[in-house]
Order: sequence, then C-alpha cells, then structure tokens
Amino acid sequence: MLETAVIGASPGAIGTAVGQQSLRATLGFLNARQMTSPEAYIQYTPGLVDDDGEVTVESTREFLRAFMAAFCDYALRVLAVIPQA
Repeated sequence: MLETAVIGASPGAIGTAVGQQSLRATLGFLNARQMTSPEAYIQYTPGLVDDDGEVTVESTREFLRAFMAAFCDYALRVLAVIPQA
C-alpha cells in the first residue's frame, strides 16, 4: 500500500480538477490511500515556475509548502496505525 496526494496545475481554472477526478478514481481502484484534504488546484500562468524549477509567486510557494507538510503529517498518521509488511 502507499499513501498518495493529488495535486495539479492547468492553464484554465478547472482543468486540473477534471484530471484529478480521473486520477483519484484510478488510485481508488489500486487501493492507494489518498489524502483528500487539503485539495490543491493550481492555475498555471507563464513565469509561475522559473528555469531552475523555483515557484516565483510567494503565495503559491507557501501554499505548496503547507500542502506538502499536510501530506507528510497524513503519511505519518497512516503509517502509525497500519502495520507495515
């Protein structure tokens, strides 16, 4: 089993939401445990990520940090109660 979180970016306001819905269905079929909150939908704009892979918008950078911290907390909670093979 594995813990998963879904995040995406698209140029439109809802494009990643549609893609994430499809991916979540696939992950569910595979019995992958999914963090369902917080959700993450990023609207991609030119220059959001620079050539070095750095996020250039401070609010987006902080959101992504918080999202990854939430995922780490989620994975630790799941691993604390589910025996590992």
